Amino acid sequence: MKKPITPIDPKIRAQIQGELSRIAEENSIRILYACESGSRGWGFASPDSDYDVRFIFLHPTDWYLSVMPQDDGMDLFVDKELDINGWDIRKVLRLLIKSNATPFEWLQSPIVYQTDEDFKASLWGLAQHFFQPRATMHHYLGLAKNSFRKGLVNETEVNAKKYFYVLRPLLAAMWIADKKTAPPMTFAELVPMLEAHPNIYNIVMDLWDKKIELKESDTISLIPELSDFVNNQIVRCFSIADTTEPNAMKPDMLDAFFRTVVKTYNGDY
Repeated sequence: MKKPITPIDPKIRAQIQGELSRIAEENSIRILYACESGSRGWGFASPDSDYDVRFIFLHPTDWYLSVMPQDDGMDLFVDKELDINGWDIRKVLRLLIKSNATPFEWLQSPIVYQTDEDFKASLWGLAQHFFQPRATMHHYLGLAKNSFRKGLVNETEVNAKKYFYVLRPLLAAMWIADKKTAPPMTFAELVPMLEAHPNIYNIVMDLWDKKIELKESDTISLIPELSDFVNNQIVRCFSIADTTEPNAMKPDMLDAFFRTVVKTYNGDY
């Protein structure tokens, strides 16, 4: 059973949108897309989880005509609960050629603060040409493996959220291994991958119910059966990833898209 994404409080949403407007004005940029990432976007936030706001932006044309390299990211911590991070569109496109998982996740976020729908649809369509199952599986398996070793090995009591920081990337890797497509962002869309394993599915669903009621610092007892399953699936998916051939790509598509975006939104060349 899918659990609904907890909606953002209207006051918090207004604060976030106000911060985005301020950032755009102070930095002379155009924000093309802004969303929630992290546990709120994934669908297993605790009551006291912070807000992870992520956005894609465009500079004026002259900014791209500089001889010297320039900073193409923005990291802003408004307060302890509001973490805002943005990437210039050119950086996003450079990451796509590596099949970086982050743009795929942002564009599927169920919580959107600001968007140009034409831009979002066009970027999502472009991204499909650069999805590499092998590279992205390795990315998610690396996250799952590292989180597993740091949080769930040789422990008896663990922070509840640590299981989800293992399970979400593991389920994403399982999705790619079985479907060879970009995995969904939300945990609700990934969890059906466990339906072929009824005992594990029931354990995870029960854990999910507990997680959304617990505070960030609350702990639970380690679940050996779930830990064994995670370890076995990491091994299985690594084996599949290592035998998956890369897809052919056309980098010139990125240049064409970039020029179109600059021309469309800046209108000055």
